[in-house]
This record gives sequence, C-alpha cells and structure tokens, in this order.
Amino acid sequence: MVDVLFRPGRIGTLDLANRVIKSPQTTALSNQDGTVTRRLVDHYKRLAEGGPGLVLVEYSHVDDDASKSIHAQLGISRREHVPGLGWLVDEVHAAGSKIGIQLEHCGRQKFLGTPPIKSASAVSWDYVESQYGNKPVPLTREEIAGVVGAFADAAERAYLARFDLVEVHAGHGYLLTNFLSPHTNKRADEYGGSFENRARLTLEVVAAIRARVPRDFPLSVRLSVTDYEPDGIPVEETVELARLLEACGVDVIHASGGHHALMEYEVSPWFMPRALHRWGWEKIKEAVSIPVIASGSLVSPQVAAEVLESGGADFVSLGRAMLADPDWTRKAREGRFLDIVPCIRCNDGCLDRGLNVGRSTGCAVNPRMGEEYSYPVEPAAAPRDVAVAGGGPAGLRAAAVLADRGHRVTLFEPGELGGALNRATLPAHRQDLAALRDHLVHQVRARDVRVVPAKADVPSLTGYDLVYIATGATPGALPGASAGEAADAGTPAGEVTSVAVIPAREVTDPAAVAAPVVVVGGGITGADTALWLAGAGHEVTLVEAGPAILANREVFTDAMALPGILEGKGVTIITGAEVAEVTGEGVRTATGRVVPAATVLVATGRVPDPSLADALRAAAPHVEVVTLGDAARPGRVMDALHGAFFAARRA
Repeated sequence: MVDVLFRPGRIGTLDLANRVIKSPQTTALSNQDGTVTRRLVDHYKRLAEGGPGLVLVEYSHVDDDASKSIHAQLGISRREHVPGLGWLVDEVHAAGSKIGIQLEHCGRQKFLGTPPIKSASAVSWDYVESQYGNKPVPLTREEIAGVVGAFADAAERAYLARFDLVEVHAGHGYLLTNFLSPHTNKRADEYGGSFENRARLTLEVVAAIRARVPRDFPLSVRLSVTDYEPDGIPVEETVELARLLEACGVDVIHASGGHHALMEYEVSPWFMPRALHRWGWEKIKEAVSIPVIASGSLVSPQVAAEVLESGGADFVSLGRAMLADPDWTRKAREGRFLDIVPCIRCNDGCLDRGLNVGRSTGCAVNPRMGEEYSYPVEPAAAPRDVAVAGGGPAGLRAAAVLADRGHRVTLFEPGELGGALNRATLPAHRQDLAALRDHLVHQVRARDVRVVPAKADVPSLTGYDLVYIATGATPGALPGASAGEAADAGTPAGEVTSVAVIPAREVTDPAAVAAPVVVVGGGITGADTALWLAGAGHEVTLVEAGPAILANREVFTDAMALPGILEGKGVTIITGAEVAEVTGEGVRTATGRVVPAATVLVATGRVPDPSLADALRAAAPHVEVVTLGDAARPGRVMDALHGAFFAARRA
C-alpha cells in the first residue's frame, strides 16, 4: 500500500534511496556556542539508521548578531562550527543516509528575547514582547547586505563540511518570511510594498548562495504556502516566488505553512487536519518543474503515501513523527504499521515541556528521544513473576517492556485493552490517540504476555514477586458535592429531579446525551468533550470556575487555539463561574445564574485511588508494589508512558 514511499528520487544532482525525508526540527542538543555535541550526533545518527532517504538537520543560525533564535541552537556562523558539522555528516553517512542542513535567521521570532531583534519592520511577535519587553528593529540596507552575505558564508561552510544539500528557511515566520509577508513588512523602501520588493531579500540570498557554492550542490528553500494571517502571504505570491526561485537555481521547494503566532498551523495539534497544507503545495507543484517536498502532519505511512500517489508532491518530510519513532521509514517499508510508535501531535514533550521551558526537545511517546543510546531495554538478570493491574497506556507500556526484559508477565484488565484511551478515542478528531491505543495493544498482543480479562484484587496478586498498579484514577467531584456523593461519580448536592449528572469521561455516545448540555470544568477533558458534543449538533455550555479555560498547565497549542475553535462550533464559554448546585433546571452558579441543562457533564479532574496498592502492601508485604500513571498521579499521556517505561526498565 505504501510502496510509492520507497521509489528512488532525485533532487538536483542528489540521488536519494527513497522519498522519505526527516524534516528539520530544532532539538537544543548543541552546546551554548552552537557547536556540535555527542547527543546531537547520536540523535541524527539514530534517525539515519531508521532508513530515510535524506536527513535534514535542524535550523542553524547564520551570524552572531541577531540570527540565533533559541537556547542551545546549532550554529553555522563561524569556521569553528565546521569540524563538528563534519563529524555529524560523517556519522549520518556511515549510518546509510544522505544529509542536509537548514540555514536560518530568526528575525522577529527570537525565543531568546534578547536584543538585538532584527526584522523587516518594528512589528512584534507578541509572545516575545510580552515576556521580555523587546521589540524588533527594522534592518538597515547595510544590515540587509550583511544578512545576504551571512547566508552565503553559511552555505559555503555547509559545502565544506560535506553536507549533501543546503536549505534556506524562508517560512514559518522567520526573517525571510518577515520580508515576504505584508503582515510583518511595513517598509517603504525597495524591500517593502509590492510583491517584487518583498521577495527581493529571499532572491538575493539565493543568488548569493548560488554564486558561492558549486552549481551541483543542491539548494532547497522552505516556504510557508501561507502564514494564515488575514493580511499575510497569499498563496498566489508563494506560487510566483517558487517560480522565481526555480529560475534562480533552486533545486527543490520544501512546502509547509503557518508561523509562530498561529502555531496550530505550523506544528498542527491533534484537533487540526492531517496534511493540512496540501491545498497549497499542490498549487506549487503545478507551477514548477523542480521537485516539491510536502510537509505538515503526514504522521502515518498511509497518509504520506497517498500524497505521493496523487502526484501532489515528489517527496514527503516528517518531523515529530520521526521523533516518536526513528524507525518510521524502516517499519513502513516492512509493512509493520502497528509497530510504528505514532506521533499523537500533542506538542507536549517536544515543545510544551521541552523547548518552551528551556529543555532540549523530547517526545511524549518516546522516552529515549534525545538520549537515543542511553536507555537500552536489556534482559533482566533474574526473571520474575510480574503482574500488571490495568490495561491503560501505562499498564500496556509497562507490560511490553517487562516482557522484553524476559519477565513472566500477567496483565489484568476487566474491560477492553486501552483503558481511558478507549473513551478518549471515540471522537473522530482523536485519530492520533486511536493510533497510539492500537499500537500499545498490539505491542502486548505480539509479546508473551498473559492477559487475564478480570479485575485485579488482593487475592489474585499475592502470588507475584512484583506488581504494577496501573488502574487509573476516579473522576473528580462536582463542586458542592458531599464526600459520599463525590465517591459515587460526582453526584451533586441538592435535589435533582430531571437533570442527568455524568462524569464526562463516561460519555461514549453523543446521541445518548440529552441537550442542552453543560460541561463543568474547562481543562482539556471538558474542552474536548464540549468540542465532540458540539460537533454532533448539541447545544453546549462550558462552565469554568477560573478566569479562563485551558489555563491550568495545559499544552500551549491547546490553550492558544481551542477556545476560538470551541466558539466557532457554537459552544458558549462561561468563566469565573463556580458551580453551587445542580437543580431541576440546570446548573446554578455561586452568583445565582442558572444555566439550563438536561445533562451536566463533570470534568473537574481525576483523583488517584490508592486502595488496591495499600491493601496489597498490607496483606502481602513480600510483594513489591509500584504504582504507575494516573494511579500514582493524574497526568498526561507523556507522564503515563515515560513513567511506565522507566519503572519497567528497572525491574
């Protein structure tokens, strides 16, 4: 079904073994001065071992003035960077892949927030200005000439380091895009105004590179098909720019989309479509004769293959998908689709709890990302009898790792394997989590794990040497409930005669929910449930006690985009509204406001239940007991999978 991915391809003079490319993606694995580290080399070596035709190394800053974007960013601004870059090239070549590098000037998108911030005009990215108070300064003509020279110098260094290809980043809201987009370019000189003027800098950069390196050294330019700003880059201009770039000697167009101020288009989360920029790259493909690389949420082999089969692009590039599984290409070639660890587009490990907080890039579903050779799963010195109570994400991951270590594993699960993921994957927009659930279940089924379709209790667990409790957590109570009522799935205090009160996580069919619906709790569970029910045609109101929804340490792309998406679906959002009680009419807030409801869905968090672990420790002190996932502390998928992996690896 996916053979098209593995046809040989060519970019300029560069022959590639297949059509799969690792997209450039910053890792913050370099030294502070931009030099290469062992961790960086290991990361790209491991990616190359997975079999893509080309590995594109992350954006590297081209000068030491204002082009560096983020902490521990790779550099190519000085001759001192070349030895390490050459080491990186040699390791990737030895692993069997071709390698390119992306050149970048951050422009206004300087995560570091430190002056100088140079751009086309003094139009801020509000994220930087609100945090650091610094605004961009428009580049002078002399500084523009310096930037052009810096790109050419950097491209020559890439050639000398023996990269197979060099790519210019002219998308995603960085400097060249700041000139291309009317949203950020307010200049009145020859670099502003008309499309011809706004494209001038990008074309000058390409011309300078072409004058500096041999013609047979392949050159790629990455473009956003649009930045998705209402006053931003129209796709017609991007198409015309692609034609001009081809005429200037560019060998391939790498088509993506969005910029940082609209992050949901640049690193599209779970609620955005897959292959979301397809409409744009297909227009570019029709206009040029050079190859086009398609990029943007091509997370599965089937999606990527269909893009190529349709003729809409010549190559596909994958970023987060290969952080999740560096063997994506190899497994796809072998037809082992359920063995691919799927990217769930959560933006948690890579961004929210990775780069955004000053760490290196990580991955929610791959605990070894960035430490690729540090945590092998090796045979245990003394195999033991191990039980896992609970078949959710933590229990499934633990059982598979324990089996790989050679332990004799029994998994207790009274329901369908998958646990909370089974409910979470019911909405169609949760296709990424569904892929994760299917993968985790397959990993257990493919191993020597005995699955017992029963609820674990103390008598069934006392005969084991080691027991992992991964039974999840119980729904939180509705505000105003008594302790006893809270234990019974959050039934509220007050006399309720006609309104159904149900934990949001227990809803499995929108058709069985009577409208109007009030969802209490504006975290990700409440927002996701409201989105699902509104999409099914229900009248939905989301009530949150705090000043905003998705404000309690939720993933930033969810917090940025979901409120607007919910409002677009017709969901009424009420914040600063503490629930006092549920009456026969609906929900009454502490201020006396009554929100009509036939159904109240409770999404006020989860509470761990330690009773099984405590009882087992008391009844069988000889049994080692470990709690995992939500049974230990409610968290996200990343917490469940990382905790389970490392706990099982230590067994």
